[in-house]
Amino acid sequence: MKKKLLTLFLAAAMLLSVAGCNENTNNPSTSGDNSGDNSGDNSSSSGDSQTPSDNTVELKDDGDKLTIVTWESNADVTNMVKIFCKNTGTDESKVEIVRQGKDGGAGSTQIQKYLDGDGDADIITLEADWILKYINDDKLTAPLSAIGIEKSNFASPYQYTVDIGTNEAGVLKGASFQAAPGGFLYRADLAEQYLGVKNPEEMQAKVKDWDTFKATAKELYEASEGKCSLACTEGGLWQVFAANRSKAWVVDGKLVMDTAEDFYDIAKEFNDNHYLAGISQWSDSWGAAIQDGTALGDFAPTWGLTTGEGSILSMFSGKEGESASYGNMALCQGPSAYFWGGTWLAVSNKCDNKTLAKQFIEYFTCSDEGMEAYATETGDFCNNSKVMQKIVDAGTNKNAKLKDGQDQFQIFMDQAAGINMTGLITKYDATIKTSFNDSVNAYLGNPPKDDDGNVTMELEGSTKEDAIKAFKKAVAAAFPDITVE
Repeated sequence: MKKKLLTLFLAAAMLLSVAGCNENTNNPSTSGDNSGDNSGDNSSSSGDSQTPSDNTVELKDDGDKLTIVTWESNADVTNMVKIFCKNTGTDESKVEIVRQGKDGGAGSTQIQKYLDGDGDADIITLEADWILKYINDDKLTAPLSAIGIEKSNFASPYQYTVDIGTNEAGVLKGASFQAAPGGFLYRADLAEQYLGVKNPEEMQAKVKDWDTFKATAKELYEASEGKCSLACTEGGLWQVFAANRSKAWVVDGKLVMDTAEDFYDIAKEFNDNHYLAGISQWSDSWGAAIQDGTALGDFAPTWGLTTGEGSILSMFSGKEGESASYGNMALCQGPSAYFWGGTWLAVSNKCDNKTLAKQFIEYFTCSDEGMEAYATETGDFCNNSKVMQKIVDAGTNKNAKLKDGQDQFQIFMDQAAGINMTGLITKYDATIKTSFNDSVNAYLGNPPKDDDGNVTMELEGSTKEDAIKAFKKAVAAAFPDITVE
């Protein structure tokens, strides 16, 4: 049974990999089959038309500073403000960052609470998992046209980012500065020690597909005498699997698991055979597990490879002189192309500095110059296919935190071209995905806990069916408007 399930996983992964190779320079992400069902609660349109309501929103322009509302762990905004002010001559005192929620998950609710209050807000940042909640609420966000930005202003964007930033009425409300393909980030020194691997190309050959990945994981665990697993977290594995799903979590008001049920079996196989280290994503142990060699590596997206202190790469690398992983991290594509998240900039209805808001959003989502500066100075993958191709062709990008200054952009070009999220996101995603991963971890014997150490999801038994039951129960409790069968 497990072999059959894994075969289905691999087949889906192959489809995404094929899509990633069919680049269209005018519309980089439209290749492949848009098999998501758009009839559900997911809502976005790639049309250029705007509704008449666009012109009825009048924003003020008498504010004394630009206020950007985001979450605590968002290093992107910090980097963007520095780049914007330096390159445009804007005084940093004119820009304020307000932090709401410790991470993107907490930000989904904390940002709304902030907007419901009296605090100033010009630009807000939104994650893929919960962007629809904001752009479909006219009390929270204004059309980008209210500050003078239209879809036609974007320069060679990855189309899925435009689709997701467009609400169910066809109004553009969010603009993304990044595309978010991912790869496999690993310890180059341990790969050479245990596997004889000397460069990313040789490592890719060791993880080129899921059968090879499993064989290498077995080889690694035995060679390290049980000290080192190939991948670190269930959450990382899930990101690759989730990118190959064909339906949204909610379609026509009903919970749809699609192939998610198969993942319980796949995750258990990886966990029981020590292909995974059993570490929780975003925990304090995540970075430590890479630094101390408990795991060789893990899956990470482009925004996790920036050179700022808050990135996944920085967590894995540790500090010079204190961690063996420092200067020894490398990147390969991994067994399947995939994407992971992304952030959009939206305009708050409270905006009172529309001129500066427009300049900031334009610089990072419309300007070739601004997007190139962002990509080269942070190591993030900007939302402009021509700019990214220019950087790769020049061969000048060197990531200071990857071994030998490896160019991570070259690894990601094909994957970025194949990203297609049409019909695959809903306003419920942040909560549903958390509940799903909680149920998987509970099934694997690693029940989720809150900040106080209390278990937040317990199963009635130890079977896959018990885990699915707990997941569905959590969804039904969180969303009474969803039909859960």
